[in-house]
Amino acid sequence: MKRIILILSFLLAACSQEIPLTSAPFVPTETAQATAASTTVVEPTATSTPLPIPTATFSPAAALPPGPVTMVALGDSLTAGDGDDTGRGYTVRLFDMVNAFRPGSTMTNFGQSGWNSDALINGDQGFPGQVARSVGELENAKSQGHGAVAFVWIGSNDLWYLYEYNEGSDENDSLDAEHFAVNMDTILTQLRGTGAQVIVALLDDQSKRPVALRGEAFTSITPDELNRMSLQATRYNEIIAEKAALYGALTVDFYSTDIFTNPATLYDDGNHPNSAGYDIIAQKWFDALSLIMK
Repeated sequence: MKRIILILSFLLAACSQEIPLTSAPFVPTETAQATAASTTVVEPTATSTPLPIPTATFSPAAALPPGPVTMVALGDSLTAGDGDDTGRGYTVRLFDMVNAFRPGSTMTNFGQSGWNSDALINGDQGFPGQVARSVGELENAKSQGHGAVAFVWIGSNDLWYLYEYNEGSDENDSLDAEHFAVNMDTILTQLRGTGAQVIVALLDDQSKRPVALRGEAFTSITPDELNRMSLQATRYNEIIAEKAALYGALTVDFYSTDIFTNPATLYDDGNHPNSAGYDIIAQKWFDALSLIMK
């Protein structure tokens, strides 16, 4: 039933806390086309086509060279900084912290509200994919001998859309996890292929966010599907940790924090962090980066 009303759901999605994708999210059925590319894509090389799993291609995370660091941030509204009244989000805070140690460093924030892992690769909402744009910046930094780092925080909207627009089931959950794993392969292959270092976020359990418990942002998600979402978030994090190890990326853990459940760190929407929340988020990214920034 949810798939039947998919298009109508997008037209009515103005009540959502996210800006929805303009193209349909992945529908986890055996007959569905596993693609979310929109007609606005201008980076045809950034697709979610499965890539060969590397064997010993990617070395472990290594220390950055001395000097300025070129940083790019990929993600959704959490990377865009939604909920922060200062407009700084985590990326500007992190830039300030890094620039104090490495003057001349730069940060480019590609985050787009409402994007999932398909959009990160293929683009949406009139924008090309974040991965392809990040690759260009990272390759340019490496060619100049600069340290280069990509911060990846994606998966929240994959989970929202999975249960808002599809029926929760063991089969659908399994197919969705496989699709997310393929996307993580694509994202990390391309980013690490530039020679840049990559730090990937482990997701919080968003089924416990107040906005989910109140049933406000995505009203078609049932209590049973919230339980499924909790389990799927754990499955996503297992995939993220596995892929990070495979591709020599570092991780930052938001699963074990209370940022998204503590009123002191949440914006009024019960979904995004507030300024205090982004303070903590920036510090956690910086702590992970410090492992390779001597």
